[in-house]
Amino acid sequence: MVLNFYAAPTMAQPAFGKATLARVVQNTGTLTTQLLAGWEQAARRGEPVDVLNDMQHLAMRVIGMALFSRDLENDLQAGLADTAGADPRSTRGGNCFTETVRAGVQVVALRNVGPAPLPLWVPTRLHRRFRRGLAAVDRFVYARIDERLADPGGYDDMLADLVGSYGDQAAAADTRRELRDQVVTLFFAGFETTAVALAWTWLLLGQHQATEARFHQELAAVLGGRAPGAEDLKALGYTGQVVQESMRTYPPVYTRTRQVVADDEIAGFATAEMTTVLAVAGQRVRLRPASAEPVTIIPAVTQRPAGGLPMLVEVRS
Repeated sequence: MVLNFYAAPTMAQPAFGKATLARVVQNTGTLTTQLLAGWEQAARRGEPVDVLNDMQHLAMRVIGMALFSRDLENDLQAGLADTAGADPRSTRGGNCFTETVRAGVQVVALRNVGPAPLPLWVPTRLHRRFRRGLAAVDRFVYARIDERLADPGGYDDMLADLVGSYGDQAAAADTRRELRDQVVTLFFAGFETTAVALAWTWLLLGQHQATEARFHQELAAVLGGRAPGAEDLKALGYTGQVVQESMRTYPPVYTRTRQVVADDEIAGFATAEMTTVLAVAGQRVRLRPASAEPVTIIPAVTQRPAGGLPMLVEVRS
């Protein structure tokens, strides 16, 4: 039971076209605006928000829309937010993905510090939880693949592009498995890493107010209060630098190294999402750490703040 989080075959490249990027930017802007309503309510009450949890929730919704044309928020609202009590046989998307991510992070954290990591087939409580979650992910993903096989022209999303790229071979058993692998790779890579990177970025902006002020100045000059479109992202050069410096300071997947042999970029998919979140939210709020205490890091697959990331919201006038 292996998750290949970081490889994508040439067949997957049609899913990263300009039309996909435009949809991601638009959906990200809409979903971020919805999140801000809750943040502004918290600001009026003087209560902190858990930025890590909120960025995970937002990233899950964004990648759900991009991959499946499906807002996974609806699955959570269907009574599945309590993952501990959810039926593992459920095919609801939001529950099975978030549950598997949470369990998987704990599995890797234990493997990072343990002298002799247990194989996944050893039936510990955590391993059983992770395997149940992964089985639910498989059922959900295969159901979405079969929807697109049954109605090839009925969907306009990354999964439809992936299925279409395999042509007549898409329905073959080995191809369905490969499609499943690519979808799981795209979801987990686009969900957990993006959310963690955004959380650290908000923390760093809250700790470096001169940088934050220049970031706000760029947003005002380029956007003037409106949400960005895909065509605006290149003009947000300083915002992009903020994203890159944040990821240099807190690399989301710090345990995976690469030797770059040539410059390359695949449509700027995850960076576009992060830039859009910062651009939309940064025009309306600023965030400040809720505590002066240093943030403790959990060294798992990603560098995650231990116990979440509570921050106070200030509404910008």
